[in-house]
Amino acid sequence: MQRLVSAFVFAVAAGSMPGGLLAQPADQEPKPVLRPQREVEQDMRRVYAKFFKRTKNPQMHEQGWREMERFLGDPRVYQLMLDLFKDKPIEMRRQVLEFFVNAASDDADVVIAWVAVFDDDPEMRTWAAGRLIERVGEEEPSQRVQRVIEAGLSDGHDDPAVASAQLASRFGLLKAIPYLIQAQAQPRGRGNVREGAIAQIVVGTQQAFVANLTPVVANNAVGFQPTIGVVTNGVVLRVMDATVWAYRTEVHRSLVSMTSDAWGRSTASMGYDQQQWYQWYENEFVPFLAAQKRG
Repeated sequence: MQRLVSAFVFAVAAGSMPGGLLAQPADQEPKPVLRPQREVEQDMRRVYAKFFKRTKNPQMHEQGWREMERFLGDPRVYQLMLDLFKDKPIEMRRQVLEFFVNAASDDADVVIAWVAVFDDDPEMRTWAAGRLIERVGEEEPSQRVQRVIEAGLSDGHDDPAVASAQLASRFGLLKAIPYLIQAQAQPRGRGNVREGAIAQIVVGTQQAFVANLTPVVANNAVGFQPTIGVVTNGVVLRVMDATVWAYRTEVHRSLVSMTSDAWGRSTASMGYDQQQWYQWYENEFVPFLAAQKRG
């Protein structure tokens, strides 16, 4: 199941959000009128069903790829294109990503970045990240691509956070440092909340004693059945709740590497101490960048 962030990314890519990132400046020529989205999606589904869904014929696939190329000018159906091929072999999914690479547009780069961060297949994430790095080159990625990376760092799952951290380090995104600081260690709450203690430790001594006597009567005889009790003397430690912290070593390494290179001094001594990292960022690193900018 796709995460909610995918809907945000592709809504932005399609320009469907109010004031979205695809809003055109007034000095640009208007984009050509597109067919209704429902009609385009139906057309794409027909192409997929005819050339990919029910056949493994390479010739049919080749013709199908040529048919798919005509949808690349409409970013509204990029998500559908990925969804249609999500259960296909990785070679086919790579071919879909190659379409976006060849499109060489910001809309397509957003899709590649999303796959590089949020795809469930680690091999696909690695491959998409490599293609995105080739696309961007030595330049800084667009603001929309950076938002995808920031969304990955804010995600509660480890894989998107690690993938985003590696991309942020590779692109030298200093603006992402606060996100990296937060993402390098995350709490893992208890999934099932229950009443009472979740653990108990007792250190003490126990002393047995006769707590009660029960009479036992028979012909010409009377006896007693003792009830033995136990008294415990010592210390009891009860754990009522617990939170586990996950330390993402890959995110931490990316953070230390990027900040050390930018600052000119090692930042490894701060470890995973988020408070120390934030104090360093606000009190030392931001003024350092401002001084560099001035001169």
